[in-house]
Amino acid sequence: MVLPFLAWIGALTLASAASAQTPPASEPPRDTIPVHRLALDAMKIQPAQFAYRWTLTRDTVVTPVGDQSVTISTLEYAGTPALLFARVGTEGVAAVSDSLIARRDDLRPLHWIASHGVARVAAEFTLDSIFGASSSPLGRRNVVLPNRADLLVNTAAVDAALASLPLAAAWRDSAEMLLIDSGGAALTGVTLAIEGEERITVPAGDFDCWIVSLETERASARFWVTKQGQIVARSEQILPELEGATLTRVLLQTDSPALMPASARLPQ
Repeated sequence: MVLPFLAWIGALTLASAASAQTPPASEPPRDTIPVHRLALDAMKIQPAQFAYRWTLTRDTVVTPVGDQSVTISTLEYAGTPALLFARVGTEGVAAVSDSLIARRDDLRPLHWIASHGVARVAAEFTLDSIFGASSSPLGRRNVVLPNRADLLVNTAAVDAALASLPLAAAWRDSAEMLLIDSGGAALTGVTLAIEGEERITVPAGDFDCWIVSLETERASARFWVTKQGQIVARSEQILPELEGATLTRVLLQTDSPALMPASARLPQ
């Protein structure tokens, strides 16, 4: 079984031969995307640790994909106050790691490096450009793209945006997403919207959540975001390339000061 690497947020797809022949998604027509606001309050994000479990459900069979940890910390990057979002763990039989450095004040990406088994991607971000490269057993590709203020780079960037946005009933917004796969690199438009609310139970606890949809031309995902603290407690994506299987992520534990009760915290 070969799983797409970060396919569900469009950051990097290193998939089967079929998806290897698929070019990056074209940008949806602009008239289908709501007026951009993306009013982020980055100061809502504080240093914390999160543990997630990923599973794949096909028909009624649930297959473990792997456990991954995410650590948010502060640092300076080239003299700029920044946040580091570091993810490590496993995905199937492959080790994965993913580090994104973003500006502390507005979450604009500065540096990104990720690996999935032998596949690698690295990128630097200026105010108006993206420069980088990706490599996999299928070959090496350079990445040269225009940058945007509303760019979402990886899973951490999506989670950080959801933690920083003014989520409320009927909320809706748009952004751009970086898509890098074996066919090349591109930016694609995405829409985000509140589609409901639900109280859910995950290993970290019981939480009242907003259900946020993320839609691109080729893919969609749903996020259950806690109303308190706006932490992603669960996410799901349908994978058409795997015959409609569902890739699910659930929150196991966290020490985020934004979340209560204390039972949701990691042991000290």
